[in-house]
Amino acid sequence: MSRRIVLFGGSFDPFHIGHFLVAQRVWEEFHPEQIVFLPCARSPLKQSNPKASDHIRLECLKRGLRGLKWAKVSNWEICQKGSSFSIQTARHWRRLYPKVGLDWILGSDQWEQIRSWRSYRDLGKLVRFLVFPRPHPPKPVSGLRMACVPVRFDLSASEVRQRIKKSLSVKGMILPEVEKVIRKTRSYR
Repeated sequence: MSRRIVLFGGSFDPFHIGHFLVAQRVWEEFHPEQIVFLPCARSPLKQSNPKASDHIRLECLKRGLRGLKWAKVSNWEICQKGSSFSIQTARHWRRLYPKVGLDWILGSDQWEQIRSWRSYRDLGKLVRFLVFPRPHPPKPVSGLRMACVPVRFDLSASEVRQRIKKSLSVKGMILPEVEKVIRKTRSYR
């Protein structure tokens, strides 16, 4: 399978420059046909729901990625309602694209928890994992295909939300089009 599609799931609460830099680096290093951004309604491994609405998070992604031929935003996980399990998402995309290789982007912090993911071994049969350092490089996990994404950034969505809540500048942390949506909707206040 030389054709590849990359899946990038997450809460994107909000979509920030770190997400963008990881995706851009994956595009440059691995040359997929497309990177699909999949905001989830609720992550099963997080204690709370996203702070911004599904609509606002989708709009931030669409605005931030507008004009990039390699980026697609999908509302598939949000439409599933409730917790999003990666295995369900991977199976869905495998049905849509049976002859295309699938990759899955995640940070090393999530990679370290991969054994707690639902059906992680089955997921590993469907996708190759593209892991970026967060904060340190990933270590191999037996039986799972993994490649390291050579990118570093020190930023989290919670840090961005806190700065917005305190009316501090987020310049350089989020894309200008994303900031416009957040300011207009008064999200994270």
